[in-house]
Amino acid sequence: MRLFPHGIVAVDLETTGLSALVDRIIEIAAVKITPDGEEGIFHQLVNPMVELTPENSAIHGLTTDDLKDALTLKRPLRALYGFIGRCPILAHNALFDVAFLVKGSHDFMVDLPPTRAYDSCRFARGHTKVLAPANVPANYRLGTLAAFHGVALHHHVALEDAFASLKITAALLAQTPDDKLNDLRDRAFTISFTQFTRDAAFIMPAKFEPMRPLIRAQSPIEIQYTGGTQGGEWRPVRPIALLPMPKGPVLYAECLAENTNKSFVLRRIQAFRPRAEASLLTQPVGADHVELDFVEGE
Repeated sequence: MRLFPHGIVAVDLETTGLSALVDRIIEIAAVKITPDGEEGIFHQLVNPMVELTPENSAIHGLTTDDLKDALTLKRPLRALYGFIGRCPILAHNALFDVAFLVKGSHDFMVDLPPTRAYDSCRFARGHTKVLAPANVPANYRLGTLAAFHGVALHHHVALEDAFASLKITAALLAQTPDDKLNDLRDRAFTISFTQFTRDAAFIMPAKFEPMRPLIRAQSPIEIQYTGGTQGGEWRPVRPIALLPMPKGPVLYAECLAENTNKSFVLRRIQAFRPRAEASLLTQPVGADHVELDFVEGE
């Protein structure tokens, strides 16, 4: 609470996919704690007005029938922002959650809260870098961190994931000396909602519409990207998500030539095409299997 004088709200979303520009929120959960002892839980199913695929339902257990009588997104968003109040939010791989919240707010004309987002994944990675402990987790996925810190978790249940990110962060901060706390918080800061000031951040240019099924399938493609060391050469990538960012929409993808994840600003992608060598595709991943640093493609 010394780091967050107004309290903090851990948030988790379940969605129809990873791309905030094309997919939709189906569940919102949040856990709030404040220095004066206020505690609260927010939970709401959301009707996305689209059919869920069996593959999607297999991840979180929700079906189209489960959501058909739920509210659409506008009222749940307003209620969530009222619940958050002045508190910053915390989430695991927070850029995914923020991207969906700001896109939904834009679509339903809901004012964004003037708050900041912190990432429990970045808290964990920062803890390793700042303190160099003898024992470190094998990776920084939510399930791995929960097991490492002894936090019970039924993964991909929104409320469970929100609690887990909060408990993991609390455990990390409890192990951190006072003189390192501010550094750790700075490393965990992700983005401020107030950075999203332009409608262009949410609009996917029409020429990228054919990319939607390729991204949903995480099929390998080649892109011509302006700038960087490769100039306009074709480069192979595996799309992960299309996300709104303050500087404009980005394609978040695995660069297959370098085996690293990067973000590519859509307006700098001159052309794209499917890649024939599908054997280069590794196993598709979910949001909990990637760590978003948003290093722009070079």
